Order: sequence, then C-alpha cells, then structure tokens
Amino acid sequence: MQAITAASLEVTQQKKAEQALVESEKLAVVGRLASSIAHEINNPLESVTNLLYLAGITENFAEAKDHIHMAQRELRRVSAITSQTLRFHKQATKPLAVTSQELMNSVVLMYQGRIVNARVHIEERYRAHQPVRCFEGEIRQVLSNLVNNAIDAIQPKGGRLLLRSRAGTDWSTGRHGLVLTVADTGIGMSRSVLARVFEPFYTTKGAIGTGLGLWVSQEIVKRHEGALHVRSSQKPGHSGTVFTMFLPFIGATRGEEG
Repeated sequence: MQAITAASLEVTQQKKAEQALVESEKLAVVGRLASSIAHEINNPLESVTNLLYLAGITENFAEAKDHIHMAQRELRRVSAITSQTLRFHKQATKPLAVTSQELMNSVVLMYQGRIVNARVHIEERYRAHQPVRCFEGEIRQVLSNLVNNAIDAIQPKGGRLLLRSRAGTDWSTGRHGLVLTVADTGIGMSRSVLARVFEPFYTTKGAIGTGLGLWVSQEIVKRHEGALHVRSSQKPGHSGTVFTMFLPFIGATRGEEG
C-alpha cells in the first residue's frame, strides 16, 4: 500500500513539474513575441507621426489628403497586429474551428519584422480548406516556435520559409486531419542533434535557448491527439529542416485548456 501511495505521489509531482515547465515556456514565448510585436508596432507608428507632420505643413490639399490616407493605412496595420496579438494567447474553455490559413497568417504577422530583416522569402501554399477543431492559442504557440526556429536557422544568409497545409490521414489510426508543414532552407541539423530535438532542456542556442520549445510543442500536439515529426539535412545545396504537424480534424476534446 505504501509503495502504491509513493508511486502515486511521484506521478503527481512529475505532472506538476511538467506543467511548470509548460508555463515557463509559455512565458518565454510571450517574451519573444512582445519584442517582435513592439518592433512591428513601432514602425507604422513612426510612419503615422511623419505622415501627419507632412500633412500639417503642406499647403497642397491633394498632397495632404494622400498623406492622411497613408497614415490611415498604417493605423489599420497596427490594428491588425494588436487584434492578432489579443487572439494569440487567448485562453479557451473549449476547442474552436479554425482554418490553416488563419493559424499561419497570425503567426507570420507577428514575425514580419524579423522575416524582412533576416532576408527570408516566404512561400505559402494552403490546400486544406476544412477547419480543424483545436485550442488555437496552443497551436499558434507551436507554429510560433517552429517559425521562430526556422528564421534562426536561415539567418544571416537569408533563405526560404515554406508554409504548407493539406488534408491528410494518420494511417496508424485511420483518422483524417490537417497536415501543417513549416520548412526552411537553413543550416539543417546533424543526426545527433536531430535525435534529441524533442528532449526537454536540450538546446543548440546556448544561453538564449530554454530547451523547452520543441518539447512543449510536441506535448501540445499529443494532447490534440496529433503528431509532430521532423527531418533535416546538412548536405551542401540541400540543407534545411522540415517540421510536419498532423492534427485530427476533430481531435481536441478536453474540457479546458491546460
């Protein structure tokens, strides 16, 4: 009886420790996004300030009107960013239906500044039109981590970031679902690194990495009854990494977001 009680306590403590790690990684994601969002909002706000100044000093009505229209466009951009930010980590009590394009677009918007600065060329192809039921804040967290890692891998030389979606089947269960792909033409990973990418606390980023991003991502996908796979190459001229995430169209069924 004592052995059973001890084992039960150990499992409970392990679950609490794992949940603490998940929350820690959520805070790290928020920190990375806050930095990116501040940059994204600062640029259009600077433009609005300059455009309104120009509109105020010009005596040409048509020119002033053009400046104001451009300022309005920049403010709409700020509004779109803040709207997506509010949705990004919105806590949900039940899974909601969302399309692959909605998920991907919200993540790309958050990293637009980094994408431009890192000379990343995005290639998008969305072939899946059926929405997937999921806790979208969690899935956005996974995609955010994958996109962030891809940009890191592409820097500083630049390269391509490929975002794809299609309908697919998990042949081990026969379930139909959404397949999301995030691929890059970056430096790739060695076999030894590839074997450990989903281990907690394993990182190749030194002091700036938590080593929790991919581990938490895999746990989130598992809770959605899906799967996260990776393949990578370091061959000259063919280097890069491909992450593929499978989510059943009706997979997230738990009562609240964990």
